[in-house]
Amino acid sequence: MSSDNTNSNQRSLTKVIYRFLGGAVLATLVLLIPITYGTFNDFGLVQAGVASLLVIFCELLSIVWGEKFIDVVMRMLNSTGL
Repeated sequence: MSSDNTNSNQRSLTKVIYRFLGGAVLATLVLLIPITYGTFNDFGLVQAGVASLLVIFCELLSIVWGEKFIDVVMRMLNSTGL
């Protein structure tokens, strides 16, 4: 019994880690869009702080809502035509 419980906990922890990393990758992709159209000289401390907050926010949302959140953001990115 305890081995099943441990295996289940490991699976849920792995799922949370994958969701966290998926949110980080998704936020990075969203952040790269305006950066590629600008210059790195315009990227200051305030922009780095806002970018970090956006990445953390996306990571947390992807942990909570999982694939639903990632699917919605990907549909929004697809509709932009970039």
